[in-house]
Amino acid sequence: MARFDAGRMLSGMETISSQQKFWNDWNARSREQDISEVSRRQGEFIRDWLAQSGRRDLRILDVGCGAGWLCPMLTPFGTVTGTDLSNEVLERAQRRWPDVTFVAGDFATLPFEPRSFDVVTALEVLSHVEDQVAFLDRIADLLVPDGMLLLATQNKPVLQDYCNTAVPQPGQLRRWVDRDELRSLAEERFAVEELVSATPVAHRGFRRLLTSGRVNALLQPLIGNRLRDALEARYWGWTLMLKARKRAPIVDVWPFDP
Repeated sequence: MARFDAGRMLSGMETISSQQKFWNDWNARSREQDISEVSRRQGEFIRDWLAQSGRRDLRILDVGCGAGWLCPMLTPFGTVTGTDLSNEVLERAQRRWPDVTFVAGDFATLPFEPRSFDVVTALEVLSHVEDQVAFLDRIADLLVPDGMLLLATQNKPVLQDYCNTAVPQPGQLRRWVDRDELRSLAEERFAVEELVSATPVAHRGFRRLLTSGRVNALLQPLIGNRLRDALEARYWGWTLMLKARKRAPIVDVWPFDP
């Protein structure tokens, strides 16, 4: 039986109202203006994983879709629903992409039916919820048996040790994880198929040179993406990318007399 409890997903200090205000403002300043290299690379992984399924009839839910930029990239694979707290941003997204269904609100309490999606995507959402176990429980409940979770989240060691990041603002939760923590969180409800890093980034230390955009641009004609791929394989990427399948529930079988 699912252990999902909507109340566990929220912070007592950060109300839904304060989070909604932050993400409306942030998306208007950021994702509605430009898609970063980090996000574009995440999108590449998601499209490649969906293409591997060979299906075009998937029911896809994009959780924490922000300005909705990923959703039109998902439509070749089926019907797409995007959800986010950013109600003002989603109103504009709906006008831009009328073939996507956008639903504004708190993912913990939105009235989606259990087992109503084949795929759930969630890009950089995990670190912004209070209870990450409850968040993944909710996703598992919404997926069909053997349904697919495609998730991206910030790579804690890279951001903490090598990157310059802004101090969290009111309404912004921040709970980064490393790859072992992510695998541990996922494995109770999902079978992990791939766990990789994406987009090597560093703002200080010797890594700054190897991840420099200028250096990679100079090397691109000579070696293609081999340096980027090698650094991603060493988990130097800004992002952790997870592909996982919903586990079948464990059913107790009681012994009986023949």
